[in-house]
Amino acid sequence: MARYLLAAAMIFAGFSHLFWAREEFQAQVPQWVPMDADGVVMASGGVEITLGIGLALLATRPGPRRLPPWRCSSC
Repeated sequence: MARYLLAAAMIFAGFSHLFWAREEFQAQVPQWVPMDADGVVMASGGVEITLGIGLALLATRPGPRRLPPWRCSSC
């Protein structure tokens, strides 16, 4: 359940990077970053949405989360 809540929060924050809180996030980008502040905010929003979706999909994955012994490199 906690993974779904965190995934939803990350997706919400990612969309806020792209739409309604863009200027607030642009103000947090340091001046020494050699890229456009808007591009940094949009890229980080896209990454946050992607990670939120990945976290939600990871939470729904069935089965064991360990590698089988024949795929373990340290065995």
